[in-house]
Amino acid sequence: MRVLCVSDRVEPPLYGPALRSYASGAEAVISCGDLPFEYLEYIVTLLGVPVYYVLGNHDPAPESGERPEGCIPLDGRVVDAGGAVLAGLSGSRLYSGGPNQYTERQMALRSLALSARIGGRALLGRPTPTVFVTHSPPLGLGDRKDPCHTGFRAFLRLIDRHRPALWLHGHVHLYGPGQPRALRRKDTEVLNVFGHRFVEL
Repeated sequence: MRVLCVSDRVEPPLYGPALRSYASGAEAVISCGDLPFEYLEYIVTLLGVPVYYVLGNHDPAPESGERPEGCIPLDGRVVDAGGAVLAGLSGSRLYSGGPNQYTERQMALRSLALSARIGGRALLGRPTPTVFVTHSPPLGLGDRKDPCHTGFRAFLRLIDRHRPALWLHGHVHLYGPGQPRALRRKDTEVLNVFGHRFVEL
């Protein structure tokens, strides 16, 4: 399944009539956060495929009631997406008290709740996630040392416990060729989709 992944920056090829031809063959879109909701709504309207999303630290809080119309939230959920099963967690490290920011302890509790949902699916014989979608990266895997862009240790435990094939994130902006997009932890590829990337699931 060909998937268009987007995060953090509005990309000219994706915000105009050329989107249909540029993203030809994409069967779904995954957003890793910090994008205008009207941008996601434009993509879902023009492509007519499911758009799944988590929220970033610059997005409105869920409590605000604002959401991208026609798009499917992943935060704290496990969702069957055609040929893949997705699990998602929104947010970044707490650094300014803004929306969608969490301490390590808070994210650890959110991760445990997500693990419990995954375990419940497994007990029922349902497939477990092949792809995790987050805004922030796991600790030490494409993150940075500043308080805002430090990754979550809790995500490492999710990788070790559930062993997804792919972990998608954004949050860390990439400028220049020297910054790696793809890293690995055991059998899991950790991919920063800043801007946009096409992936095969």
